[in-house]
Amino acid sequence: MKIGFTYDLRSDYKPADYAPSDYYGEFETEETVSSIVDALRALGHDVTQIGDLESLVSFLAAGNSVDLVFNMAEGRYGRAREAQVPGILEACQIPYTFSDPLTLAICLDKGLTKQILQSAHIPTPEYLVLPPNASLDMAQISPLGWPLFLKPNCEGTSKGIDEKAIVDSEPALLKRVEWLWGEYKQSVLVEKYLPGREFTVGVLGTDSQSRVLGIAEITLIGKSKVYGFVEKEECESLVSYTAVDNNDLVEELSKIALAAWRLLNCRDGGRVDLRLDENGRAHVLEINTLPGLHHTHSDLPIIAAQEGVSYLQLIDEILSHAAQRMR
Repeated sequence: MKIGFTYDLRSDYKPADYAPSDYYGEFETEETVSSIVDALRALGHDVTQIGDLESLVSFLAAGNSVDLVFNMAEGRYGRAREAQVPGILEACQIPYTFSDPLTLAICLDKGLTKQILQSAHIPTPEYLVLPPNASLDMAQISPLGWPLFLKPNCEGTSKGIDEKAIVDSEPALLKRVEWLWGEYKQSVLVEKYLPGREFTVGVLGTDSQSRVLGIAEITLIGKSKVYGFVEKEECESLVSYTAVDNNDLVEELSKIALAAWRLLNCRDGGRVDLRLDENGRAHVLEINTLPGLHHTHSDLPIIAAQEGVSYLQLIDEILSHAAQRMR
């Protein structure tokens, strides 16, 4: 099969002076791109490295074509940026991997995702979304209870998250909200902090064919208190990922993760992140519809390896689910 590969490469972008230090976080490294290309070619496919949104537009305008696009492009601007490349591909009737523009846009917006989850009675921490420069009404915020957890509403890869994301007083809340507004120029998600264990559930497939690949418990090493951007970047030394051996817990996490995945019409592969509350009840934190795919560094391949699934098998299964949508 002739496959085009779309992605945003970290080294292609020089952030503006005013951009956050983790601006590049969701973009791919050369090593990740090479790993995916090598896997696709090892599976017998003819791979064309297209690149980012602008490169895709030029590629199509020149009259080039592919059978399917393996899409990892994050897009550039706006809360629906992950939908930009898939939107172009749909307009050109070119099939591609992972979720469609609507699902990608919804799942990047954490507040909207939680609203939909709550409507279906899928547990997620209580929350509020604070638009930029909104007046803070503590009468609305205080009932969530202290401590609270704050993060940008439309970012991935734990951008904007460090140990200061946990706040336990009104002054700390105000300071963190102002900082997030200033750095990320978007709404801030304020949610009840859950003190329990944290997990990420790998999911493969679409609709009724979706299944749980495996579950990893996320345990921080050393002085780290939050699974934030730095912890993900330096996970080899700061994080431990272990399989879950409690059958009842595996069943609960799997049931909730699959319900969320199917409710949001997620496709092909990704992750659902969950955390336990003070009573040991699992809640969905967010849904990752464009999962990282570095062969040893990213969560989904780590889960696959724990389950005895090779990187080549993982890429092949993601691709096979997408190929079912080809005419």
